[in-house]
Amino acid sequence: MIKPIICQCIVWLFVITFPASADEPRLYAGEIQIPGMGGLKMTLGVSETDEGTFLLLTVPSQGAKNIPLPATFTQHGALSAELPQAELSFVVTENDEFTKLIGEMHQGLVFEIQFDRVDAIAELVRPQNPEEPYPYDSREVTSLHPDGHLLQGTLTIPRGRGPFPCAVLISGSGLQDRDESLMGHKPFLVIADYLTRNGIAVLRFDDRGVGGSVMENIKEVKDDTSEDFATDVEVMVRAARMHPYIDNRRVGLIGHSEGGIIGPMVALDDAKIAFVVMLAGPGVAGCELLPVQQARLLQSTGADQALVEGVAHASMSFYEMMGAGASEDELREQMADLVKIQFSVQGIQMSPELFLQAINEGLETMRLPWMQFFLFHDPAPVLAKIDCPVLAMNGTKDVQVDSVQNLSAIEEVKDTFNRDITIVELDGLNHLFQPATTGSVGEYAQIETTFDPEALAIMAEWIVEVIDD
Repeated sequence: MIKPIICQCIVWLFVITFPASADEPRLYAGEIQIPGMGGLKMTLGVSETDEGTFLLLTVPSQGAKNIPLPATFTQHGALSAELPQAELSFVVTENDEFTKLIGEMHQGLVFEIQFDRVDAIAELVRPQNPEEPYPYDSREVTSLHPDGHLLQGTLTIPRGRGPFPCAVLISGSGLQDRDESLMGHKPFLVIADYLTRNGIAVLRFDDRGVGGSVMENIKEVKDDTSEDFATDVEVMVRAARMHPYIDNRRVGLIGHSEGGIIGPMVALDDAKIAFVVMLAGPGVAGCELLPVQQARLLQSTGADQALVEGVAHASMSFYEMMGAGASEDELREQMADLVKIQFSVQGIQMSPELFLQAINEGLETMRLPWMQFFLFHDPAPVLAKIDCPVLAMNGTKDVQVDSVQNLSAIEEVKDTFNRDITIVELDGLNHLFQPATTGSVGEYAQIETTFDPEALAIMAEWIVEVIDD
């Protein structure tokens, strides 16, 4: 997918020792506006220490708190600080009354800062996150993949007499930890807690190269596709089946987003899979999904409809040309048109350097093995061939995997091939199954609910029903 901005505002966390003898910092909070995403809440603190002045960076939705950035004064009296690992820099000025912080943040693009003085850093509220002690048991599970990397996760087991049915969770795109942590939310932790309290064991694991899942050469991940990640799921399914408290005949899969593609792939190769749950899982190939996704993402931010349609049309044309084997020059020309429209719809001023960078990065992204597989893999034929029960759930406010487009395709498979597929469309829920207003990515961190309770109940009741048949 062509990203809406060149450099995402991602804070790279690393260990820094904060200088001693620091005065109480002056805290300023506000939002920076990210094209295509909306507001990102941030707090900057100005701290005077024996070792100099520091800006303290806090981005709650990204788990960053009080990251100290050494600051220097410019000739105009502004504070300048940077985080080189993230190509991130700030130039800010406090007003005379120390009530406002004004300036800019630079990370590929320029973001305006107009923050107000606050007394404390706002904490994220996540009421669904479970707190220990849990009314069930947790076990660490480590398995060796045939290719040599380790996979590690957490198995939560209901108390009482087993063996228990088990769900293996499969994360969405990008390298995720076992909780699928995103913008302060831990949806897989919430799902695992709910299901285990309701008699279903759950195995959730870190993606390869993340947390306890160790790869010798993490750079190799860039060559992996959904097919490769499916083999990780197969390893963890075998690990679950080997546990004495798990019923090896009742192990199923729950996949979110890309995980909703991977789950059926694993079930196709493993006839013993007991069930598959697709949480916002695509029902069409990426080349069909992405133009709709791009349009809905832009619509959720209030973009002009004519420009939105222009982006969708340019995207579809690019994917069609790529699938037809267009030349390098033809693809570059089409990518240039797409980037131009994207920048226009988001109101971004392009320098020639930024424009060229966007074209090169866009083409590089499109050539990645993962993207090539995603673009041209059709999930429908896979669904048509698997025999186990499938639950396909999606929300009407999902702007990443449109419910109408994808559930309709899955329903067609159900009707045409007489498959055991249950389809549930949930009104008002976004891609993370949160109750949403617009469905925009910018809302994810602002919504306190991690996973809608009704959606959790529907999923649990369905699993219990199909495993008891």
